[in-house]
Amino acid sequence: ASMCLFLSSPDRLPANPYCILLSLFAYMLLGLFLVEPERTYLTISAEILLELAMLGMITYLGLRMKKTLPRFQQTLSALIGINLIITAVSLPAYHYAVSFAADSGRAVSLLFSVRLLIAIWYLAVLSLIFKRAFAISTQLSAVISFVFFFNYLIVAVWMFQ
Repeated sequence: ASMCLFLSSPDRLPANPYCILLSLFAYMLLGLFLVEPERTYLTISAEILLELAMLGMITYLGLRMKKTLPRFQQTLSALIGINLIITAVSLPAYHYAVSFAADSGRAVSLLFSVRLLIAIWYLAVLSLIFKRAFAISTQLSAVISFVFFFNYLIVAVWMFQ
């Protein structure tokens, strides 16, 4: 949770595969709250696994290039954890925005603002994790985060829409 508030880094997490499995289980469980008539749990689970596979690949390549591969479990645990926390926070925020927007008649602008704010928060936290895990500049970690996010959205839309 402290990483989502920019107060910590992946190296402070235990390098424990059980932490990764527990975080993954909780994240998949949280996916149940994302089920809608047009999105099944199978689709949501596939989207989560795609996202984590892409993050895992970036993490592996980045750590391998920096010759710090022993940090892989800690970094992956941090990435799964921030996805879990940001999704858990964004669900009630988004539902509140939907109900508030329906009452006030400003649905499109409010929902866009909430989504944009959550996306910026996610990219900032992701960038911080990459910066500290790979020991790179803020600008490079921001570019890596944005390129990942953009590519993930393209692949997810292509595969699941």
